[in-house]
Amino acid sequence: MGFNKQDRLPMAAAVVVVAVSNIVGFALTLPVYVTILATPLALLVFGVVRYVLYGSAVPDVLSSG
Repeated sequence: MGFNKQDRLPMAAAVVVVAVSNIVGFALTLPVYVTILATPLALLVFGVVRYVLYGSAVPDVLSSG
């Protein structure tokens, strides 16, 4: 149980995006709900990193077929 080994690096990249957005938001004194808007970017980064590494943007569990 837990993360598939292939998803660890893409997940780490997505976490970095969210963390950086929170740091930037804090530094610019933005409300927290504005930094939540970085979530779609984090999902995009997850997909791109996973696609570059493994040829599929989504985990095998989510792919049909």
